[in-house]
Amino acid sequence: MHITIETYEKSFNVCLSSKAGLEPFLTIKGCRIVDGAKGPFVSWPATKSERAGKYWNHVWANDKFQQAVIEEYDKAMAAAAPKKAARRQEPDDSHPPF
Repeated sequence: MHITIETYEKSFNVCLSSKAGLEPFLTIKGCRIVDGAKGPFVSWPATKSERAGKYWNHVWANDKFQQAVIEEYDKAMAAAAPKKAARRQEPDDSHPPF
């Protein structure tokens, strides 16, 4: 199984495919990484019940899968960091064109 992460501003999607480069057979949208008391974990999409006032998860995953998602998320964020830093650079005004 191949895990791909699609990052957005505050959340990310987890795409699962049988091999790298193939179309995903499953996409889990709206995931987040949360720093808990026992370390980071994946917060899967959930809906709050109006009657009970509790959140009900739409996805359940074992610890091994969550760890694999966290590792792929860290790789995706590390790859995106240089791109974001390059966009935020101030223009070089030391040599004006006129």
